[in-house]
Amino acid sequence: MTRRTDPVQEATDAEALMDAGLALMVENGGRRTRVADIVSAAGLSNDAFYRSFDSKEALVEAIVERGARTVVGYVRHRIAQLAGEGPEAQLRAGLAAVVRQASDDALARQTRIVLANATVPAPHSGHVSVALVDALAALFAQPAAELGAADPMRAARTTAAAVLASLQYWLFTQEVPSPAEVEHLVGFLLAGVRAPDSRRR
Repeated sequence: MTRRTDPVQEATDAEALMDAGLALMVENGGRRTRVADIVSAAGLSNDAFYRSFDSKEALVEAIVERGARTVVGYVRHRIAQLAGEGPEAQLRAGLAAVVRQASDDALARQTRIVLANATVPAPHSGHVSVALVDALAALFAQPAAELGAADPMRAARTTAAAVLASLQYWLFTQEVPSPAEVEHLVGFLLAGVRAPDSRRR
């Protein structure tokens, strides 16, 4: 007889496992974190782990996806905060919110450690990147339109992809972008949003 599973309990277990896994990865620094340690820290069983995740790599991928959702939520919050300040201020705030993941030492260290705990490239890592670009583009499209972009969604998607590429560069090189570097990036991307559409020439 197949035992029934409780979707709510499974979701709760998955969150607990991600919390425990993230905390242990940060605590262990560059050392690999074992599934057994994660299960013990979460106060759950191996069965509970494998009901939620196929492997530790799947857990790491889920942590990355959750982090991406957090970034999108923070960007949305910063853009909404500056709703009365005009589209340039909103887009500046949104871009700076993304770059914060590299300029904030604690956030950058946490992200590097999580990625270092993946023994192989996550099978859906490309999907996570595409989803993140699309989610950010959806937030950037309205300010881009108000700034005069000929194709707001195209400009927003290009801007989102470019700021994420810069973020990845700083994370992987372990460089902390200076305020001048962040300002250069933001100014460069704003100029790109305002650039004429070459297809109309």
